[in-house]
Amino acid sequence: MRLPNPYSLEETLGKLRDGLAAASNEGALALLDKAVTKASDDRAYTKEFEEALLQGFTIEIRECLSCFGDYFERSRDAPPYYPHHDAVNGIDCALYAILFDAAHPDAEPASIPKPGSSGPTP
Repeated sequence: MRLPNPYSLEETLGKLRDGLAAASNEGALALLDKAVTKASDDRAYTKEFEEALLQGFTIEIRECLSCFGDYFERSRDAPPYYPHHDAVNGIDCALYAILFDAAHPDAEPASIPKPGSSGPTP
Protein backbone atom coordinates (compact mmCIF):
# COMPACT_ATOMS: atom_id res chain seq x y z
CA MET A 1 0.00 0.00 0.00
CA ARG A 2 1.43 3.35 -1.05
CA LEU A 3 0.96 6.16 1.47
CA PRO A 4 1.43 9.86 0.69
CA ASN A 5 4.55 11.51 2.13
CA PRO A 6 3.68 14.92 3.60
CA TYR A 7 7.28 15.58 4.67
CA SER A 8 10.18 17.28 2.92
CA LEU A 9 13.27 15.26 2.07
CA GLU A 10 15.13 16.67 5.09
CA GLU A 11 12.22 15.86 7.44
CA THR A 12 11.92 12.38 5.98
CA LEU A 13 15.64 11.71 6.43
CA GLY A 14 15.54 13.01 10.01
CA LYS A 15 12.57 10.83 10.88
CA LEU A 16 14.22 7.81 9.21
CA ARG A 17 17.43 8.33 11.17
CA ASP A 18 15.50 8.70 14.43
CA GLY A 19 13.41 5.58 13.76
CA LEU A 20 16.38 3.46 12.75
CA ALA A 21 18.40 4.67 15.75
CA ALA A 22 15.49 3.86 18.09
CA ALA A 23 15.32 0.36 16.60
CA SER A 24 19.13 0.02 16.96
CA ASN A 25 19.34 -0.84 13.26
CA GLU A 26 22.97 0.11 12.58
CA GLY A 27 23.05 -1.67 9.21
CA ALA A 28 20.14 0.35 7.88
CA LEU A 29 21.59 3.59 9.30
CA ALA A 30 24.91 2.88 7.58
CA LEU A 31 23.15 2.17 4.28
CA LEU A 32 21.09 5.35 4.60
CA ASP A 33 24.29 7.34 5.23
CA LYS A 34 25.90 5.80 2.12
CA ALA A 35 22.87 6.81 0.05
CA VAL A 36 22.90 10.37 1.42
CA THR A 37 26.62 10.67 0.66
CA LYS A 38 26.14 9.36 -2.88
CA ALA A 39 23.21 11.74 -3.39
CA SER A 40 25.40 14.68 -2.39
CA ASP A 41 27.99 13.70 -5.03
CA ASP A 42 25.84 12.40 -7.91
CA ARG A 43 23.01 14.52 -9.37
CA ALA A 44 21.33 11.64 -11.18
CA TYR A 45 21.30 9.60 -7.99
CA THR A 46 20.02 12.60 -6.04
CA LYS A 47 16.85 12.63 -8.14
CA GLU A 48 16.36 8.86 -7.88
CA PHE A 49 16.94 8.89 -4.10
CA GLU A 50 14.58 11.80 -3.50
CA GLU A 51 11.84 10.25 -5.63
CA ALA A 52 12.22 6.90 -3.87
CA LEU A 53 11.82 8.49 -0.44
CA LEU A 54 9.15 11.05 -1.28
CA GLN A 55 7.04 9.30 -3.91
CA GLY A 56 8.08 5.68 -4.14
CA PHE A 57 7.92 2.76 -1.89
CA THR A 58 9.29 -0.76 -1.54
CA ILE A 59 10.29 -1.46 -5.14
CA GLU A 60 11.65 2.02 -5.75
CA ILE A 61 13.63 1.97 -2.51
CA ARG A 62 15.05 -1.47 -3.31
CA GLU A 63 16.09 -0.31 -6.80
CA CYS A 64 17.55 2.95 -5.51
CA LEU A 65 19.70 1.16 -2.94
CA SER A 66 20.75 -1.67 -5.29
CA CYS A 67 23.98 0.18 -6.17
CA PHE A 68 25.21 -0.64 -2.64
CA GLY A 69 24.59 -4.38 -2.68
CA ASP A 70 22.61 -7.30 -4.01
CA TYR A 71 19.27 -7.64 -2.23
CA PHE A 72 19.28 -11.43 -2.68
CA GLU A 73 22.99 -12.16 -2.06
CA ARG A 74 23.66 -14.39 0.91
CA SER A 75 26.71 -14.13 3.15
CA ARG A 76 28.12 -17.60 3.78
CA ASP A 77 30.34 -16.66 6.70
CA ALA A 78 28.13 -15.82 9.63
CA PRO A 79 24.95 -13.97 10.50
CA PRO A 80 23.57 -11.67 9.32
CA TYR A 81 23.23 -13.80 6.22
CA TYR A 82 21.49 -11.11 4.19
CA PRO A 83 23.02 -7.83 5.43
CA HIS A 84 22.01 -5.66 2.45
CA HIS A 85 18.55 -7.23 2.36
CA ASP A 86 18.09 -6.56 6.09
CA ALA A 87 19.29 -2.95 5.80
CA VAL A 88 16.99 -2.20 2.84
CA ASN A 89 14.05 -3.77 4.66
CA GLY A 90 14.89 -1.73 7.76
CA ILE A 91 14.75 1.51 5.77
CA ASP A 92 11.58 0.44 3.98
CA CYS A 93 9.82 -0.53 7.22
CA ALA A 94 10.88 2.65 9.00
CA LEU A 95 9.62 4.76 6.10
CA TYR A 96 6.32 2.89 6.09
CA ALA A 97 5.92 3.48 9.84
CA ILE A 98 6.59 7.21 9.38
CA LEU A 99 4.07 7.51 6.56
CA PHE A 100 1.49 5.38 8.37
CA ASP A 101 1.79 7.62 11.43
CA ALA A 102 1.32 10.71 9.25
CA ALA A 103 -1.73 9.22 7.50
CA HIS A 104 -3.28 7.82 10.71
CA PRO A 105 -2.26 10.10 13.60
CA ASP A 106 -4.93 8.67 15.91
CA ALA A 107 -3.76 5.06 15.54
CA GLU A 108 -2.11 3.43 18.52
CA PRO A 109 1.65 3.06 17.89
CA ALA A 110 2.91 -0.43 17.21
CA SER A 111 5.68 -2.05 19.17
CA ILE A 112 8.42 -2.61 16.62
CA PRO A 113 10.87 -5.36 17.57
CA LYS A 114 14.59 -4.71 17.38
CA PRO A 115 16.56 -6.64 14.74
CA GLY A 116 17.34 -10.14 15.90
CA SER A 117 14.53 -10.32 18.45
CA SER A 118 11.71 -12.81 18.17
CA GLY A 119 8.97 -10.20 18.44
CA PRO A 120 7.49 -7.41 20.52
CA THR A 121 8.02 -7.48 24.23
CA PRO A 122 5.02 -7.08 26.54
